Amino acid sequence: MPSQRPSTARARLVAAVTEEILNRNEQASFPISSEHQLCRRFGVSRVTVRLALSDLENRGLIYRKHGKGTFAHGRATRTHRYLGILMKSPQTAEHRPMAEMVRGAQTVMASLRSGVLLISTPPEEWQADKASSLGGVIVVPQEVTAKDLDILKNRNLPFLLFTESELPGPRVELGQREAARHMTEQLLRLGHRRIALLTGYDACLDASKRMGVHDALRDAGIDPAQVPEVSTHGQEGGIFQAAREVLQLRPRPTAVVAFDDSLGSILSFQARRNEGIQVPAELSIVSFHDWPYLNYIEPALTTVRFEFFTAGQRAAEALSHAALTGEPVADLHFEPAYRPGHTIGPVPVDS
Repeated sequence: MPSQRPSTARARLVAAVTEEILNRNEQASFPISSEHQLCRRFGVSRVTVRLALSDLENRGLIYRKHGKGTFAHGRATRTHRYLGILMKSPQTAEHRPMAEMVRGAQTVMASLRSGVLLISTPPEEWQADKASSLGGVIVVPQEVTAKDLDILKNRNLPFLLFTESELPGPRVELGQREAARHMTEQLLRLGHRRIALLTGYDACLDASKRMGVHDALRDAGIDPAQVPEVSTHGQEGGIFQAAREVLQLRPRPTAVVAFDDSLGSILSFQARRNEGIQVPAELSIVSFHDWPYLNYIEPALTTVRFEFFTAGQRAAEALSHAALTGEPVADLHFEPAYRPGHTIGPVPVDS
């Protein structure tokens, strides 16, 4: 969607000068037009020019030297404010997908000589100095409210919601809902109707996958409420217990959608070693995240990879650009990558 033309003389002046500065390739600082020149060029008052220059200074694009004039920061001297990552549940950062997102964002902010702040407190509790130090916020939706987002808007802090949610605003779409729907549809086409879910790896990441699974089930005329879901809290012992519970369901499912490769690999191990269940002849398993350290297990998991690291990079770039320009942030969309494995097959004949 094309950006709307700024509505006031001050905004138009800020937008024009911002574009000129960002299009220059100078590494060092360089002078820009004087207040008098800007007044004549844009046909505005001295008051409007001074307000516009204050906006540019607050964004870190210019600085003023008394008696010498106004200067734009070059690429090597430009100061970028911190990138905030709002995670109300701090343990989310311990999970590998979100850690990859944070790492991607950190690489971009480090290249801009800035950094990332992980924040667990709601925006209404932020001190003024913390809020003013931020150029933008990546918002992990779990436990975040529409009120939190309204506070960010009122503070003119650009933000991106990370992963699908019901909250309003621009978002990073990794394709998790789409992928979960696709994987479930694959199982349904192979004749599976006794499908169970193995969840609990991460509440935030689970939510979008659950929506995708439910989309596919409803389209097939299956009530999602009738599909059993066994959840763990991510600890290894809890995962083994949840896997056992799935295998003890009666009637036993012919297919399981595991919401992370760690869940899927432990379920496959439990089924084959402890229950004598053949995978995929008697039990199909699909999972998510395509972690490299699980690529060598047998049978190889049928899974999906999401671009968490790249998404963190792109989100940091978009928010840093928005902080400098004042332009709105657009949705970022990434396509999931499907990795065919050997844990999915047709429904057993005697099921």
